[in-house]
Amino acid sequence: MQKFHKNDVALVERENERDENYISDNPQIDRVRTKDNYRLVSSYGTYTEFINNRLRELNLSPRKDAVVMNSFVVGSDKTFFDKLSKMQRYIFFENCAKFFAERYGEENIISAVVHLDETTPHMHLNLMPITFNGRLCSKQLFDKPQLQKLQTDFYEEVGKKYGLHRGKEGSQRKHLSTAEFKAKKIIEQAETIRQENQIYADALEDAKSGEFSRNKNKLKQQAIAAVAENADLKKRLEKSMGETLEYAKKAEALERQKDTDSHYARVGQTLAKSNPKEYERIVCGNPKTIGNFFDSVLSLFTPEVTKQIPRLQQIEAELEEERKKQEKQSKNNSYNGK
Repeated sequence: MQKFHKNDVALVERENERDENYISDNPQIDRVRTKDNYRLVSSYGTYTEFINNRLRELNLSPRKDAVVMNSFVVGSDKTFFDKLSKMQRYIFFENCAKFFAERYGEENIISAVVHLDETTPHMHLNLMPITFNGRLCSKQLFDKPQLQKLQTDFYEEVGKKYGLHRGKEGSQRKHLSTAEFKAKKIIEQAETIRQENQIYADALEDAKSGEFSRNKNKLKQQAIAAVAENADLKKRLEKSMGETLEYAKKAEALERQKDTDSHYARVGQTLAKSNPKEYERIVCGNPKTIGNFFDSVLSLFTPEVTKQIPRLQQIEAELEEERKKQEKQSKNNSYNGK
């Protein structure tokens, strides 16, 4: 619970009744979801106008430093709300607002606003501390014994139905202010995120140590962790990928060279068979490189010459066949002469 003087009321209203244009340094507020906030109790006019009207009704003229508004944050943890449907959640907050209205007077409730744009749903309930005899006195309504009784009664009438637990009665623990409550929620949110992303944290540690998984899902986790949380590792991965691509290019070039060398070898064999003298001249010319040697060989095979190779080979085959016939005929003649 928090206490506010009249000069502070407008700031509280601005935060409680915010819209999508509200600018805050609270990292928990998601402006996209601010439109989902809703009011269970809404005052006519501003909070300050409500307070002034109520003071006039009661004919009260409080001191400037008087507490004119008490604020409560009503909620629970994420686990509790995850179990509720939207309607159950609405009824829960409605019951909470009803409890305060019946206890402190519906006419004294300034507002009850449910916020759904932060880590966990919660309700801000603001009321004027008007006693049963019409006095403005926050100290009387909300001293330590009264606050303990408030907690106990709230648990019995509302919390117990939803399985909530009553804090240890008489505990010396300090009640959290709104700022402390939100700070606590931020810490809880950070812990939740840490737990939910533990798998990525583990993957990141493996990646940092150089243990890259061959499992597709595990590797994906490492990649996500690396890109999202470790720029240095991302650079290393990019460098590794670049080196891999460079290696692939070199391998491709070597394969092409291999094909070329094979082609050159076939050309050399053909030249040695068809033109031994020219082949010997090229070999004895001591070319500076093997490439120069094969370039010299290829220079002999102009397109015009290359076209004639099949015909030359055919003529060579016919001559060889004719030579064999002549040899056979010569042997037959020698045999008959004997």
